[in-house]
Amino acid sequence: MNGLASGGPLLRSGTTNRRVRINVGGKIFESTTSTLQSAGKSSLLARSAPSLPSDSAEIFFDRDPRPFALLLALLRTGKLPGASKSFDLDALVEEAEYYGILDLLKAAMVPSTLDGLDIDRVQMLVSNGRDFPSALSAGADGSLWVGHGGKITAYDWALRKQTTTLTELYEVDSLHRISESRAAVGSKDFPGLHIYDTMNGTHVKSIAWSDRNDTRIYRTCVQSVTSSESAIFASFETGQHTDNAILMVDKENLQIVKEIGRENGRSAHSKVATKLMYLGSKDLLMATGVHGGTFGYSSYTRLWDVRADKIVWEWKEPNSNGDARVMERDSFADVTYNEDLAGIFKVSVMTGKLAMADLRHLKPQDPWMQMTETNPALAVNDGRPDTKLLGYGKQIFCSRGGDLEVWSEVPLAAARAGLNEKEYWETSFRRNFIEHSRRHTGQEVMALAAGGDRLFVARAEMQGVEVWETHRLVSSEVAL
Repeated sequence: MNGLASGGPLLRSGTTNRRVRINVGGKIFESTTSTLQSAGKSSLLARSAPSLPSDSAEIFFDRDPRPFALLLALLRTGKLPGASKSFDLDALVEEAEYYGILDLLKAAMVPSTLDGLDIDRVQMLVSNGRDFPSALSAGADGSLWVGHGGKITAYDWALRKQTTTLTELYEVDSLHRISESRAAVGSKDFPGLHIYDTMNGTHVKSIAWSDRNDTRIYRTCVQSVTSSESAIFASFETGQHTDNAILMVDKENLQIVKEIGRENGRSAHSKVATKLMYLGSKDLLMATGVHGGTFGYSSYTRLWDVRADKIVWEWKEPNSNGDARVMERDSFADVTYNEDLAGIFKVSVMTGKLAMADLRHLKPQDPWMQMTETNPALAVNDGRPDTKLLGYGKQIFCSRGGDLEVWSEVPLAAARAGLNEKEYWETSFRRNFIEHSRRHTGQEVMALAAGGDRLFVARAEMQGVEVWETHRLVSSEVAL
């Protein structure tokens, strides 16, 4: 933290830093002007320090001294002391807001990175009611919105329960944030895309896919939702599974802009997209469909140039691109995109193996590089159709039933040498277990989400959502 241990700017003639006495509710604290300045120019503490007429004078705050002791320790070290774990969180946040150092408290409580190799399960978030979590949406600040039954419960960056919004849906199957207060939600069994204000608990608008010239387009339900800076994308399917399409909706006025990739859904590779992701750096929409049937699973991934309204790359499994060398009867169970690694990742239904396609070098014929663990004891041989993938940071989180694992990038010699062009190979990633069935009897993972320094996990028939955080060091204890 800048300026924590160094002298601040000139506070008065000939002085750069001096001792300060702070009286908080009758308890005296001593610090320095530079420590108070580190709270930020707009904070109450920084503004109070220069106003002292002499070294013997003191600042007085008619507040509780116990949270102030924790916040002063934060200013001194950049970390919260261990005593903060037993302190009332709401009171600590309220005092941080009063002194104008809430951003510093956030930074200490929710660091910006998530290290999957060193995370612990720290708590369980249990929402109102008896419904199991069905959809998760995490924020960059470590906050979380949970869809459970027909409700949406919002938790802030400190994981304090804020609001619970009752929707008109039977079950929230798709949940995506489109702003700080608005959510786009959909259900596989309830028509329409629905916009809710989660802060006020109100319904904003419902958006339906319809076609006056085609009577088959009725009772259309949403399978997946994502968004860009200006638009919402939702994959719709008719109630009879006859047709499907992706609708592009303007974020500002919530009007339908265009219909993308309409198909009749009669073949496995023309069925509705079950997962949408927006690739911001490439300005592309990734649409993925995974469908099971009598003869097994089929899947596809398409990259859409939304502006040009065309597919720029497509992959289907079992493979049908015409190259006998890559003909397979397997399908992927899930696909994700990782912005930091510039790659698309898939996991196989039958073998459970992971593979990566480098987005910078996509080819129409077999662009996949299989990710291989060098340790034979960790070899992958457990394929499952319910496997989930999540890309976050330079990591890929993977669930296998109740198991959780993370694939992390191994530092490359080329990167250390400062070369601009970076290439991956089969052993560029290392597999590590986060939680394994040999150590637990956990229920099947149903949903994964990540934000800030947190990984969120929802399991089958479990009412709560697990919160995993990177292990963090804390400063020494302070007397309260």
